[in-house]
Amino acid sequence: MELKEKIAQKEKEAEVLKSLVEIFPDLKEHRDRWGNIRLMSKAINDIADEVFMNHNCGCCSDSPLQAWPYKEFEGTKVFSDPTCFFVGEKNAGGIGDNPDLDWEERLREVDISQTAIDKIKEYFEDNKPKYWDLVEPN
Repeated sequence: MELKEKIAQKEKEAEVLKSLVEIFPDLKEHRDRWGNIRLMSKAINDIADEVFMNHNCGCCSDSPLQAWPYKEFEGTKVFSDPTCFFVGEKNAGGIGDNPDLDWEERLREVDISQTAIDKIKEYFEDNKPKYWDLVEPN
């Protein structure tokens, strides 16, 4: 990419950021443990219509499952505040995920939208725990 193109891209990003700050005066940045930066605002909590789901760790068989509610504006994702919720964990005895018993209550306490909650429920429905059959060696 040429320097002029890079400058134009950064100027466009700055304009989008300026407009988002006007819409969300409490907008701030969140940096995760891998250095990813996400924009966040409490004003997103009750209007989040998308959810990014991931496991906190790739090496642990019971890795915590995280839900990141967000809404996209002008091609930029703005996440809820708090940005991330632990909602379950990887099923260590097979595949799928086990939901935390109180995950939904914790999201409701901070006014996360029903749309986001429904998407997390759908995720759990699509990723029900299934257990491996242990086969004794001969």
